[in-house]
Amino acid sequence: MQLSTVQPVFKLELNHKITPDVVTIAKYDGTHPCLTASAGYDKIIIHHPHGGMVSGRAQRSQAHGEVSELNLSQAVIALAAGPLRPDTGRDMLLIGSPTQILAYDVHDNTDLFFKEAPDGVNVIITGFFGKHAETLAIIGGNSSVQAIDWEGNEVFWNVVSGKVCAMITFDFDKDGENELLIGCDDSFIRVLKNNQFIAEIAETGPILCLCPVNEVRFAYGLANGTIGIYEEGIRLWRVKSKQNALALQWSGDTLACCWSNGRVDWREGTTGRVLRRVQMRANAAAMLLADYRSVGAPDLVCVSDKGEVLGYPPYQENTGFNTGTKSMPSDEDRLAITELFNKKQALMVELQHYEANATSGSASVENLERPASAMPTNTRLQVAILHSPEEACLQLAVSTNNETVVRAALVLAEGIFESGETFIRHPQPSQLRSLLHVPLRPPRDVPVDVHIKALIGYPDSEQFHIFELTKQLPRFAMYQSFTKEVRNKGNSYVTFRITERVQRICIWVNQNFLLEEELNIESEETKELHINLLCLRDQSYLYMDFAADGQVKFSTHDIRLAGDLIQSLAVYLNLTDLQSVAQFPEAEKRLREEMEHVSQIGEMRSRLAAETAERAQLITALLPAAQDAAAYDLREMLNRYKEVVMLNEELLTGCYIRRSTQEQAVTSLKSLHTILQQAVRLRVGKYSKAVVAASRKAVQANNIEALIKIIQVGDSLIT
Repeated sequence: MQLSTVQPVFKLELNHKITPDVVTIAKYDGTHPCLTASAGYDKIIIHHPHGGMVSGRAQRSQAHGEVSELNLSQAVIALAAGPLRPDTGRDMLLIGSPTQILAYDVHDNTDLFFKEAPDGVNVIITGFFGKHAETLAIIGGNSSVQAIDWEGNEVFWNVVSGKVCAMITFDFDKDGENELLIGCDDSFIRVLKNNQFIAEIAETGPILCLCPVNEVRFAYGLANGTIGIYEEGIRLWRVKSKQNALALQWSGDTLACCWSNGRVDWREGTTGRVLRRVQMRANAAAMLLADYRSVGAPDLVCVSDKGEVLGYPPYQENTGFNTGTKSMPSDEDRLAITELFNKKQALMVELQHYEANATSGSASVENLERPASAMPTNTRLQVAILHSPEEACLQLAVSTNNETVVRAALVLAEGIFESGETFIRHPQPSQLRSLLHVPLRPPRDVPVDVHIKALIGYPDSEQFHIFELTKQLPRFAMYQSFTKEVRNKGNSYVTFRITERVQRICIWVNQNFLLEEELNIESEETKELHINLLCLRDQSYLYMDFAADGQVKFSTHDIRLAGDLIQSLAVYLNLTDLQSVAQFPEAEKRLREEMEHVSQIGEMRSRLAAETAERAQLITALLPAAQDAAAYDLREMLNRYKEVVMLNEELLTGCYIRRSTQEQAVTSLKSLHTILQQAVRLRVGKYSKAVVAASRKAVQANNIEALIKIIQVGDSLIT
């Protein structure tokens, strides 16, 4: 792929280094777009090319006449802008620091609100969500999401099981209201509607960026270099690169992808095929879609970390880039010719192989010997998946139905192999058999499609035939059934009641578990079902009991597994609401420990903040005294400055301690929110939503006993 000769429609230099992924474009006066970016630890720059100098706290930059600098006292982690105030048409700037959020009216030089964010700030977006008519500021932290209105009031809050890396508002279920799509570092894309999660999409790596495409599609980018498009929850296509995608934008009729190394691709929306590609002179910092020239059509604004800004017009499917250059058709012809030439080479190689096979076959007829690449016409590739408790994994058995051997097997599966998505097994020539085993260790309970490509032939063959097959691993494939007598099911369980026939439960079990023999009901009079399973990961037990009166009990020490089972069963049975009673002593113990740790850290932070303020006041008083002493007593002046230096060292030490304390607080809050999120998944519908609200109140009130009660019975006020 050669680089495109397309030229940007505008180009400028900011003369500042830009922090990657901390860039936004806003109309602070309601009319003129301004590029705003983080230019260091605590500095924000605002580029205003259409006049209207920013006043107030922002000062004109000495490096660029059209740039203003805004200095803060804290690190800038995230930036966003939007028309938060309903009485104005201007955008407000949202600034996220490690533990705080500031909403700033740049035009009027006023603060809308200043709010603490104990769980941290990773991503900030603005938009409409659910039934809320006003624009909200939505903040993604280390293990939670919350929305704030323009006055700083919390509109909703919810927990997630990982660090939030990307968010967009998108009408996922096509009901006319926006849902919140959340991408986390636990490799899940979650859909939040009315403060409860309605869908989860499992991916193969942490989600770095999300982008709406049209009414039914959205694009995503992962930390392993994968990008793709989903349509109504089903993935249309994906491609993988060695670089990480920094940003995705739907520009014109194509998906524009900006990679971390400064490369920008325009890809076809239905297949992902690259149409155009340009390379910036430095690594990328951001890619935004905005009408920065004020011409009535949005441009693709690409920003490098060196401060270079390039603007590209939308790409149209029929006409390409509207740049007026005549070199575009020749580029398209060149690419088409290259693609056809590659296809021709592949067909020529394939034809040579067929000719070699035919020659070998005719020679073997004369010599009454088997051709080197012959293959019986009845050869079939057989694939089975077996449990292997001794190796604590699954065994993928690949075999043939005759005397041919499996020379090698290439297995492609997402999220199973530690080294990547592919695994190849090729025994030594002396160990070739008609049966080959490949170990599989799925780290998560999600369904996985396993694609197998096997080389089949005779042991002395020089050329082999390729057989391809696809096998699907069910969601709970790592659990093996056993028929031992159950002596002790433990004291960790979750119980609930459903009204469903045992036959449908059997179908759910057969679809989601890997059983040696499918589960069948012996007679129509059977009303109960008892299943015993062993987890191959940690050798723990899972007991599922379905009673005749509709009472269901899942006995397991893993609260996460219990939540996954309930959510899977609820989706299959189409349950809108489900209440449960749970008992998980290990989770309750961890919850107590984390709550106590968070409380201790909070007290320590308050004490450190008071000591820091006291030392700062002493320094403020000593500096004027030292300056006054310079006029009459140099020894006194030196003593005062020594005291200032000592106090400053104490301040630095306190700063390091506060930073370490903050990291501990974030870790504890993440563990706490993970437990709460697992408790939420033990319920469905309004009951899970009630658990979120009750947990929020209990955490704010530091009520440990209330949290334990919520895990056990949910919110008992909901009927």
